[in-house]
Amino acid sequence: MTQPKTLGLGEILTSSGRIRILTLLSKVGELHLTEIAKRTGQSYSSTERHLEELAKASVVEEHDYARVRIFKLKVEIPKVKMLKDLVLAWDPASLEGIPS
Repeated sequence: MTQPKTLGLGEILTSSGRIRILTLLSKVGELHLTEIAKRTGQSYSSTERHLEELAKASVVEEHDYARVRIFKLKVEIPKVKMLKDLVLAWDPASLEGIPS
């Protein structure tokens, strides 16, 4: 049995939807799936797919509280912490369009 392929950095950053999610979570910490979709201007299903891919790549973690799914960056992993710092430093102006 083969293991599922995880996303590399290039694959993570080739999706503007994933970049918007990373930017949002870098700024606010954690949010539920519906709010992530709303604030990033994506459909629920697209957001869910991106978050599932980011979770498989160990970039985000999910916590389920009944029917509410909360996501946050796994900043305890050094690569994810560096990615967060990169996202925040790369273009601080890009955060202006994302409500806190």
